[in-house]
Amino acid sequence: MNNNNHLTPIQTKRNVLADHVYDAVCEHITAGMLVPGERLREAQIAEALGVSRTPVREAFVRLEHQNLLTKEASGAYYVRRWDRNSLWEVATLRAALEGLGMQLACTNFRSEDYARLEEIIASMQSAHERGDDERLIALDIEFHSYLWSRFGHYLLQQTLEEMRAQVVYFMYITRPGDEHDYPSSHRQLVEIMKSGDCELASQAIQEHIRLTAKRAIERLEKQTP
Repeated sequence: MNNNNHLTPIQTKRNVLADHVYDAVCEHITAGMLVPGERLREAQIAEALGVSRTPVREAFVRLEHQNLLTKEASGAYYVRRWDRNSLWEVATLRAALEGLGMQLACTNFRSEDYARLEEIIASMQSAHERGDDERLIALDIEFHSYLWSRFGHYLLQQTLEEMRAQVVYFMYITRPGDEHDYPSSHRQLVEIMKSGDCELASQAIQEHIRLTAKRAIERLEKQTP
């Protein structure tokens, strides 16, 4: 019996288009060019990107699964409004995952890894001195992404990468945040990692993420009428 008869041709071009549409719309959402509550129309997005509506529809479904879009009963899609609970869930899940990675692998980091992390921190310091908060946020993502890539745990890294858009959206919603503290807080984390105490490093990175999130959410609530 040939089970291969059940397989169908892969539509590579369509899938690639859906990825490009996803990337474009996701970037516009996380950068604030598409604001919470704004309606997204398949036809308009398709026309703007020069594609058919099919890859747009596929991208919308993916963005909905990531809680970046919400779909009403009518079928209309809107940029999702995140409340305190949504923000807290993203922060606490990210903290738990990065804490696990650090607990499992902090001794895996070598001198070249620390050199790279120090380079990122130095760039953070320069961005802070220029008052470039956008660059600070990008460097924060770069710093943590580098950690993810060194955890030596594929599924954990994959899960964190899938959260990347949500992490960036979190930062957009809650900015301005603690960007001015980024150089010192990340430098402290690296020093703890260098001690080789994986349990302490795990606690430190979780506290780093949760405390930053807590302050950001509190500021946001004060600004919301």
